[in-house]
Amino acid sequence: PNVSKEDKIKLLKEAVDQHQLYSREAMAGKGVDRHLFALYVVSVGTKVDSPFLKSVLSQPWSLSTSQVPQRQTPPNFWPGDDQGDKYTSPSGGFGPVADDGYGVSYAIVGEKRLFFHVSSKRSAKNTNSTSLQDHIFRALAELKDLFPPEQFTSKPKSKK
Repeated sequence: PNVSKEDKIKLLKEAVDQHQLYSREAMAGKGVDRHLFALYVVSVGTKVDSPFLKSVLSQPWSLSTSQVPQRQTPPNFWPGDDQGDKYTSPSGGFGPVADDGYGVSYAIVGEKRLFFHVSSKRSAKNTNSTSLQDHIFRALAELKDLFPPEQFTSKPKSKK
């Protein structure tokens, strides 16, 4: 609340840089969940009991997020000559991986659209999908305030 706009932008840039690093590492097979899953598959396949994997895999993953694919519709699915720019399929979502957690899928569609699918179990007393969705929307509104659209509108060069 008492953080300057400049500091918010600086902190956001640091977070984005870190996220990009983690994303690149995950795409290169360096994501912690991928390694653990591979070890789990090997242990099951070889019938090796691993106290380490039992301990690690029993840790709660209270927030599971993933970007979902876009354009899952076949060519010529949309009316007219639109190929998904006007009509977009927001894909689907997934549930939480923990009984008391959240599943959040998202899609970034072009420059102007975001889709979110927030889920949780109604039986969990500590979760509320609507509330988390509201927090996401408030955070997006704060981001919009940090970067007003006119900041990105290119002005035509005057002819001399």
